[in-house]
Amino acid sequence: MRLASTITLIAILLAGCQGQDRGGVSPKLAMPLVVGVLSKGQVSGSLEYWGRCDLNQIPDFPKLHAPEKSRGSAVQDLQEIFAEDPEMRVTQEPDGTIRMVEAEVPRDLLDLRISHISFKLDYGPGDVLYDPRDAVRAILNAPEVRAFMTAQNIGTPFDFEEVHGPIAVPSPKLPHISGSLDNVTLSPALDYVSRTFPGLWVYENCPSKKRKRAVFFTFFRNGPVG
Repeated sequence: MRLASTITLIAILLAGCQGQDRGGVSPKLAMPLVVGVLSKGQVSGSLEYWGRCDLNQIPDFPKLHAPEKSRGSAVQDLQEIFAEDPEMRVTQEPDGTIRMVEAEVPRDLLDLRISHISFKLDYGPGDVLYDPRDAVRAILNAPEVRAFMTAQNIGTPFDFEEVHGPIAVPSPKLPHISGSLDNVTLSPALDYVSRTFPGLWVYENCPSKKRKRAVFFTFFRNGPVG
Protein backbone atom coordinates (compact mmCIF):
# COMPACT_ATOMS: atom_id res chain seq x y z
CA MET A 1 0.00 0.00 0.00
CA ARG A 2 2.84 2.36 0.90
CA LEU A 3 4.60 1.59 -2.42
CA ALA A 4 1.42 2.28 -4.38
CA SER A 5 0.96 5.58 -2.58
CA THR A 6 4.55 6.55 -3.31
CA ILE A 7 4.17 5.76 -7.01
CA THR A 8 0.96 7.79 -7.16
CA LEU A 9 2.67 10.75 -5.49
CA ILE A 10 5.57 10.61 -7.94
CA ALA A 11 3.12 10.54 -10.87
CA ILE A 12 1.32 13.60 -9.51
CA LEU A 13 4.58 15.49 -9.05
CA LEU A 14 5.72 14.63 -12.57
CA ALA A 15 2.40 15.75 -14.01
CA GLY A 16 2.71 19.02 -12.11
CA CYS A 17 6.16 19.60 -13.58
CA GLN A 18 5.03 18.85 -17.14
CA GLY A 19 6.06 21.64 -19.42
CA GLN A 20 8.35 23.32 -16.88
CA ASP A 21 11.67 24.65 -18.18
CA ARG A 22 10.55 24.22 -21.79
CA GLY A 23 10.43 26.85 -24.48
CA GLY A 24 11.81 30.33 -23.91
CA VAL A 25 13.41 30.92 -27.33
CA SER A 26 12.40 34.22 -28.92
CA PRO A 27 10.18 33.94 -32.01
CA LYS A 28 12.27 36.68 -33.61
CA LEU A 29 15.16 34.23 -33.68
CA ALA A 30 13.35 30.92 -34.09
CA MET A 31 10.56 31.66 -36.56
CA PRO A 32 12.78 32.77 -39.48
CA LEU A 33 14.98 29.72 -38.94
CA VAL A 34 12.17 27.13 -38.91
CA VAL A 35 9.96 28.76 -41.53
CA GLY A 36 13.02 29.36 -43.69
CA VAL A 37 13.61 25.61 -43.92
CA LEU A 38 9.95 24.97 -44.79
CA SER A 39 10.03 27.71 -47.41
CA LYS A 40 13.19 26.36 -49.02
CA GLY A 41 11.70 22.85 -49.10
CA GLN A 42 8.35 24.22 -50.36
CA VAL A 43 6.48 22.27 -47.69
CA SER A 44 4.18 23.06 -44.78
CA GLY A 45 4.55 21.88 -41.21
CA SER A 46 3.19 21.79 -37.69
CA LEU A 47 4.91 22.39 -34.35
CA GLU A 48 3.47 20.91 -31.14
CA TYR A 49 5.36 21.53 -27.90
CA TRP A 50 5.50 22.67 -24.29
CA GLY A 51 6.45 26.32 -23.79
CA ARG A 52 6.00 29.16 -21.34
CA CYS A 53 3.43 31.39 -23.07
CA ASP A 54 5.57 34.39 -22.19
CA LEU A 55 3.42 37.37 -23.14
CA ASN A 56 6.55 39.36 -24.04
CA GLN A 57 7.55 36.89 -26.76
CA ILE A 58 4.76 34.57 -27.74
CA PRO A 59 5.00 31.97 -29.05
CA ASP A 60 8.27 31.14 -27.33
CA PHE A 61 9.88 28.31 -29.27
CA PRO A 62 11.53 25.11 -27.98
CA LYS A 63 15.29 24.86 -27.61
CA LEU A 64 17.01 25.07 -30.98
CA HIS A 65 20.15 26.25 -32.70
CA ALA A 66 21.21 27.40 -36.14
CA PRO A 67 23.20 24.69 -37.95
CA GLU A 68 26.42 25.66 -39.69
CA LYS A 69 25.22 24.23 -42.99
CA SER A 70 22.27 22.44 -44.54
CA ARG A 71 22.16 18.68 -44.10
CA GLY A 72 20.13 18.18 -47.27
CA SER A 73 16.41 17.67 -46.84
CA ALA A 74 14.03 19.85 -44.85
CA VAL A 75 13.50 17.02 -42.35
CA GLN A 76 17.23 16.59 -41.78
CA ASP A 77 17.74 20.33 -41.37
CA LEU A 78 14.91 20.59 -38.83
CA GLN A 79 16.19 17.56 -36.94
CA GLU A 80 19.52 19.34 -36.63
CA ILE A 81 17.87 22.62 -35.62
CA PHE A 82 15.98 20.89 -32.77
CA ALA A 83 18.85 18.57 -31.80
CA GLU A 84 19.15 20.32 -28.41
CA ASP A 85 15.57 19.36 -27.52
CA PRO A 86 15.63 15.63 -26.59
CA GLU A 87 11.82 15.52 -26.54
CA MET A 88 11.40 16.69 -30.12
CA ARG A 89 10.67 14.31 -32.98
CA VAL A 90 10.72 15.51 -36.59
CA THR A 91 9.00 13.36 -39.22
CA GLN A 92 7.50 13.81 -42.66
CA GLU A 93 4.17 12.48 -43.86
CA PRO A 94 3.49 11.05 -47.35
CA ASP A 95 1.89 14.33 -48.48
CA GLY A 96 5.09 16.20 -47.55
CA THR A 97 3.84 17.82 -44.33
CA ILE A 98 6.56 17.96 -41.68
CA ARG A 99 5.59 17.25 -38.07
CA MET A 100 7.67 18.64 -35.21
CA VAL A 101 6.21 17.14 -32.04
CA GLU A 102 7.53 17.00 -28.49
CA ALA A 103 6.86 13.88 -26.46
CA GLU A 104 3.92 13.96 -24.03
CA VAL A 105 2.24 16.99 -25.59
CA PRO A 106 -1.51 16.63 -24.91
CA ARG A 107 -3.48 15.76 -28.05
CA ASP A 108 -6.92 16.18 -26.51
CA LEU A 109 -7.63 19.42 -28.36
CA LEU A 110 -5.99 18.33 -31.62
CA ASP A 111 -8.09 15.14 -31.66
CA LEU A 112 -11.32 16.95 -30.80
CA ARG A 113 -13.99 16.31 -33.44
CA ILE A 114 -15.85 19.36 -34.70
CA SER A 115 -19.19 19.04 -36.47
CA HIS A 116 -19.02 22.25 -38.50
CA ILE A 117 -16.40 24.94 -39.12
CA SER A 118 -17.40 28.03 -41.05
CA PHE A 119 -14.55 30.13 -42.40
CA LYS A 120 -16.35 33.32 -41.61
CA LEU A 121 -15.75 35.55 -38.62
CA ASP A 122 -18.40 37.47 -36.74
CA TYR A 123 -16.83 40.74 -37.85
CA GLY A 124 -15.11 42.09 -40.95
CA PRO A 125 -16.12 42.21 -44.60
CA GLY A 126 -17.32 39.27 -46.63
CA ASP A 127 -17.27 35.51 -46.20
CA VAL A 128 -13.71 35.04 -47.50
CA LEU A 129 -10.58 34.99 -45.32
CA TYR A 130 -7.27 36.19 -46.71
CA ASP A 131 -5.14 35.68 -43.61
CA PRO A 132 -4.35 32.18 -42.24
CA ARG A 133 -4.52 33.47 -38.68
CA ASP A 134 -8.09 34.54 -39.28
CA ALA A 135 -8.80 31.01 -40.53
CA VAL A 136 -7.21 29.53 -37.40
CA ARG A 137 -9.30 31.86 -35.27
CA ALA A 138 -12.46 30.70 -37.08
CA ILE A 139 -11.56 27.08 -36.25
CA LEU A 140 -11.00 27.90 -32.59
CA ASN A 141 -14.35 29.68 -32.46
CA ALA A 142 -16.16 26.39 -33.10
CA PRO A 143 -18.60 25.64 -30.22
CA GLU A 144 -17.01 22.24 -29.56
CA VAL A 145 -13.59 23.83 -29.02
CA ARG A 146 -14.88 26.47 -26.64
CA ALA A 147 -16.99 23.96 -24.70
CA PHE A 148 -14.14 21.46 -24.40
CA MET A 149 -11.69 24.06 -23.15
CA THR A 150 -14.17 25.25 -20.54
CA ALA A 151 -15.00 21.70 -19.39
CA GLN A 152 -11.32 20.69 -19.18
CA ASN A 153 -10.24 23.95 -17.50
CA ILE A 154 -7.92 24.87 -20.37
CA GLY A 155 -7.26 28.57 -20.83
CA THR A 156 -5.48 30.92 -23.21
CA PRO A 157 -2.67 33.38 -22.43
CA PHE A 158 -4.90 36.16 -23.74
CA ASP A 159 -7.64 36.81 -26.24
CA PHE A 160 -6.70 35.69 -29.78
CA GLU A 161 -8.15 38.80 -31.39
CA GLU A 162 -5.93 41.01 -29.26
CA VAL A 163 -2.85 39.23 -30.57
CA HIS A 164 -3.51 39.25 -34.27
CA GLY A 165 -5.51 42.42 -34.70
CA PRO A 166 -8.11 43.11 -37.42
CA ILE A 167 -8.60 40.81 -40.36
CA ALA A 168 -6.58 41.36 -43.52
CA VAL A 169 -7.88 43.65 -46.27
CA PRO A 170 -9.30 41.44 -49.06
CA SER A 171 -7.66 41.28 -52.46
CA PRO A 172 -8.79 38.94 -55.25
CA LYS A 173 -5.13 38.35 -56.17
CA LEU A 174 -4.27 36.84 -52.80
CA PRO A 175 -4.77 33.23 -51.66
CA HIS A 176 -7.97 32.92 -49.66
CA ILE A 177 -10.13 30.43 -47.85
CA SER A 178 -13.91 30.24 -47.68
CA GLY A 179 -16.77 27.83 -47.23
CA SER A 180 -16.77 25.30 -44.42
CA LEU A 181 -15.54 21.94 -43.11
CA ASP A 182 -17.76 19.30 -41.56
CA ASN A 183 -17.07 16.41 -39.19
CA VAL A 184 -13.33 16.98 -38.88
CA THR A 185 -10.88 16.95 -35.98
CA LEU A 186 -8.97 20.09 -35.13
CA SER A 187 -5.54 18.96 -36.39
CA PRO A 188 -6.68 18.18 -39.98
CA ALA A 189 -8.61 21.45 -39.96
CA LEU A 190 -5.36 23.29 -39.31
CA ASP A 191 -3.71 21.25 -42.07
CA TYR A 192 -6.50 22.41 -44.39
CA VAL A 193 -5.45 25.99 -43.72
CA SER A 194 -1.80 25.20 -44.48
CA ARG A 195 -2.76 23.74 -47.84
CA THR A 196 -4.19 27.12 -48.85
CA PHE A 197 -1.50 29.16 -47.12
CA PRO A 198 1.74 27.12 -47.09
CA GLY A 199 3.45 27.58 -43.76
CA LEU A 200 3.62 26.47 -40.14
CA TRP A 201 0.81 26.07 -37.62
CA VAL A 202 1.84 26.18 -33.98
CA TYR A 203 0.25 24.48 -30.96
CA GLU A 204 1.93 25.61 -27.73
CA ASN A 205 1.01 24.18 -24.33
CA CYS A 206 2.05 25.98 -21.17
CA PRO A 207 1.77 25.61 -17.39
CA SER A 208 -0.85 27.89 -15.88
CA LYS A 209 -1.39 29.16 -12.35
CA LYS A 210 -5.09 29.74 -12.95
CA ARG A 211 -6.07 26.69 -14.99
CA LYS A 212 -5.07 23.13 -15.77
CA ARG A 213 -2.91 24.47 -18.58
CA ALA A 214 -2.81 27.22 -21.17
CA VAL A 215 -2.72 26.74 -24.94
CA PHE A 216 -1.79 29.04 -27.77
CA PHE A 217 -2.35 28.55 -31.51
CA THR A 218 -0.91 30.64 -34.31
CA PHE A 219 0.26 30.42 -37.92
CA PHE A 220 3.34 31.60 -39.82
CA ARG A 221 3.32 31.73 -43.61
CA ASN A 222 6.22 30.56 -45.71
CA GLY A 223 8.24 33.29 -47.32
CA PRO A 224 9.91 33.71 -50.69
CA VAL A 225 13.00 31.60 -51.30
CA GLY A 226 15.99 33.82 -51.83
